[in-house]
Amino acid sequence: MPDIAAFLASLAREPFCYGRTDCALVLGRWWAENHGCDPAAHLIATYHDGDACGAVLAKHGGLLRLVRDLCRTVGARRTANPKPGDIAVVRFGNAHFGAIRTISGKWAIKCTDGLTITTRCRPLMIWSI
Repeated sequence: MPDIAAFLASLAREPFCYGRTDCALVLGRWWAENHGCDPAAHLIATYHDGDACGAVLAKHGGLLRLVRDLCRTVGARRTANPKPGDIAVVRFGNAHFGAIRTISGKWAIKCTDGLTITTRCRPLMIWSI
């Protein structure tokens, strides 16, 4: 497995950008780091702000369904016992976010104000990387 700590450190240095470096697309990038293909590549640069992102999510039935469907296309397996590097859709605050499991057992979420590392979220679906 690629170095999760290095990936997250690099992600923390990148500014949030809808359609490039947002909570959902970083899951695809992390999958590609591990498997060589990005299941969300077709979504990169197709939206550039919150409204357009919301429209894409609505078209796909929400973030949870979108990530679930993308995970199915690459054969990702669901798990109830997340390990470092696994990906998830979590409920954080009042919204759903894509997240990556850290070495410390917390979840890393690329938010508009940076990379948030937290335990204060509830995983809704988790996939083994």
